Amino acid sequence: MGAGKYVGRVGGLAVALGVGSALVLSAPTASASPRSSDTSSQSSSARAGHKAAKDRHAEHSSRSSRQSAARDATTHRVARNVGESGRHRLDATTQRSESDDSTAERSARSAAKARHGAAHDTTILQPSADTPRAAQKPADAPAAPRHQRGRVRLDEPAVAAAEPVAAATAPASSSPIEPAAPAESAAPAESAAPSAPVQPARSVLATVINDIATTLAGNSPSAPAGDSPAEWVLLAAARREFAAAATPASSVSVTGGITAVPAVDLTDGIIHGTTGATTSSGLPLTYTVIGAPSAGGKVRLNSADGTFTFLPYATVVDSAGSEAFTVLVAETTEFDVALQQIPVFGSFVPQVLVMVHQMPVLGEALAPLIGDAEVVDVNVDVGELAPAGTPMAYTVKVASFDGAEISMNYFPASGLQAGDTAPTIFSGAGLSSAGDVNPYAGGATGVGTFRDAGYNVVTWDSRGEHDSGGILQLDSPFFEGRDMSALIDYVAGRPGTLLDGANDPRMGMVGGSYGGGIQWVTAGTDDRVDAIVPTISWNSLNSSLYPNQAFKTSYAALLLLSLVTSGANINSQLYSGIFTGALLGMLTPEQQAVLAASGPTALVNEISAPTLIVQGTVDVLFPLQQAIDNAQILDANGVPVKMVWFCGGHGNCETPAGDSTEMVETATMSWLDAYVKHKGEDVDDGLPTFQWIDQNGDHYTSDVLPSDPDFAGTPVTVSHGGGVLGIVPILGGSGPGAAGIPFGLGDGTKAANAVNVTVTAPSDTATQVVGAPELTLTYSGLGTSRHVYAQIIDDQTGQVIGNIVTPVPVTLDGKEHTVTIPMEAVAYTLEPGHTATVQITTSATPFLNLTQFGVINISGIEVSLPTVGSGAGAQPAAATDRDLVRV
Repeated sequence: MGAGKYVGRVGGLAVALGVGSALVLSAPTASASPRSSDTSSQSSSARAGHKAAKDRHAEHSSRSSRQSAARDATTHRVARNVGESGRHRLDATTQRSESDDSTAERSARSAAKARHGAAHDTTILQPSADTPRAAQKPADAPAAPRHQRGRVRLDEPAVAAAEPVAAATAPASSSPIEPAAPAESAAPAESAAPSAPVQPARSVLATVINDIATTLAGNSPSAPAGDSPAEWVLLAAARREFAAAATPASSVSVTGGITAVPAVDLTDGIIHGTTGATTSSGLPLTYTVIGAPSAGGKVRLNSADGTFTFLPYATVVDSAGSEAFTVLVAETTEFDVALQQIPVFGSFVPQVLVMVHQMPVLGEALAPLIGDAEVVDVNVDVGELAPAGTPMAYTVKVASFDGAEISMNYFPASGLQAGDTAPTIFSGAGLSSAGDVNPYAGGATGVGTFRDAGYNVVTWDSRGEHDSGGILQLDSPFFEGRDMSALIDYVAGRPGTLLDGANDPRMGMVGGSYGGGIQWVTAGTDDRVDAIVPTISWNSLNSSLYPNQAFKTSYAALLLLSLVTSGANINSQLYSGIFTGALLGMLTPEQQAVLAASGPTALVNEISAPTLIVQGTVDVLFPLQQAIDNAQILDANGVPVKMVWFCGGHGNCETPAGDSTEMVETATMSWLDAYVKHKGEDVDDGLPTFQWIDQNGDHYTSDVLPSDPDFAGTPVTVSHGGGVLGIVPILGGSGPGAAGIPFGLGDGTKAANAVNVTVTAPSDTATQVVGAPELTLTYSGLGTSRHVYAQIIDDQTGQVIGNIVTPVPVTLDGKEHTVTIPMEAVAYTLEPGHTATVQITTSATPFLNLTQFGVINISGIEVSLPTVGSGAGAQPAAATDRDLVRV
């Protein structure tokens, strides 16, 4: 998150339903200028100072014959492997050639110009089924750029995915040689992975949206940790260990001082490796995927050191085939660094350099200024890495009920051996986020966390997003819910899956925001789910996004921006709802019906799986009441349910977080171990029924849920005579929060234009205020406004408790009215001698509406704050046995 006050990350509804940190834009790729692999013809001065472009061009003709010989030798090896093994396997990297023929040069320049002209296109290409590449070009046609458009995740390390190529052997005379997928006859009946556009670097817009998404998508210790330097250190260490014995992924390539010796290995079910690039110039190197995996796999590349992890496509794994991808290794000069310091323009420099390095002639000519570059083909031969049947991480497209292909990633449990089985955890991503492909990710939903605990892990791209097809429907049981059933079916039929019965895998689910909502939907429609841990999720999208018929405009605007820039294919009615809500502050009945059909709502009544609900005390998108409602339904139905409130969520934790991370991670693992790993063994999860963090970071527990009558104590009540307020947008109102614009738009702040009601501590002992305060407002007025806004200020810090603002519906027709509503739930400790202030204000940035004007005369205010009673068994967590032992 970039700031210590943020507690973890959870992808949530892009600022509305959890936009994840990885946004994808399309960008063109261009074939790289071939460079000689023969260093003998280059002087020491050329390696140290990059010879002038004129000298390089003069040498070009002499290089062609050497490259042609290397290409012919490689072609021979490929043909030999095909003949010996009966499957297509590429054992060496092919060298690219440039013909001196003027026709070929014009073709290359034309292609480069076309690709350069497409650089501003930010449209995501839709998946398509291509014909075999070998059949698309006559054998005698000029050499074409090898790299097809693919997709790379913009966060670093990058992830690229491409479509599988049909099995076909290129003629020896064709150039370049394309690696081919295993023959179709050897592949199981699984869906092919479509191609996707490659993004070589971040654009300014992508960077801005990425920052918005990662900050507002949800601050939560349940989120997998980002790719940390420690993880890449581990990869580097592994690289050193296997360097001597690893399978060569490519032939040695030397050009302009850059030497690349790619190598790959398989460790504990994960394919990882390095491009093995060095340069004699001593300049830093950067690495960019420019050619996506040839059969539909996904590569996660560290752009700083060239190490990577790789998920081959399932058919490649099953047939013990091979798959290849391409990396551009480029030197970074002082000139490059200087360009990147230029305001605005500097943000475009990395991706422009990647394009220039791939342009014939131009890349060579500018090398003395921008550094040299080398195109490195990395080949991953699964058959040589491990015997058939070895548990291995992979990616695959699974066909759903309507034919939409859902991109799924599978990771075996650590230490899983051939013939072993393990329970499976399905970990869902936030809206606009791709399924996690980091096998070492930590946190309460991290792939690495569960693999180390003995679980297989499945992640996926939700319908309509990233590599998955179909139209996004906001976790609809009729679409996304059925997608999950298809994934469960697939996993049930795969080796390594522990089954409870035929087509019934032992499984649990985790995930935050959008990845939490899908858990409710799946468990409510598919009884094979054994336990769920929904984090910062919702009960009703209408009551979350449209509380008291006030639209959360700030989140909606960012949601729209994030969905558009990520290339999501969504239900068009969602766009109309966002526009209507943003412009008028209201939704039509039809638009409300769409929200009502998305997510759990009535499906909660159908859930029988044990459920641990994790919610954020500062979540201003899916407030605490959403969790209370879900817990109350499950508890009434006799379903095992417990609840955790931590400092985080869709919002900013601006108070001490306490042990939020430890609390969530410990509870998550204890719950899943008890109800999934040890299902049917009558193992105690060891958790209190309810635990929460207050504004001081203090941790409390209770024997009952806050919806239980025994939980409630004597409320703290206060009344006030009111006052007159002018109603104008923004001025004097609440928000944005300390994070500023746009990050704090959803948070409330102390308002200047407000009626203030002081609440004093009722006793000489601390009072726990937990739950939803009740507000009664008597008023009259005139104007266009349909709401005023209520919030509670902690007078000791000046902050809005929970950052949360409640819209209060009003009718300004000149008549007197009285309205009684529950405010949003809070978790707050009122210390002896301290005070809090209930504010009624006339505008709030979370519900920004520029059509609201008028005046309101408030003639009476009554507030009742809920407290924790003696029957709750509440106590500070420090006084309880919190040393939970994993079962």
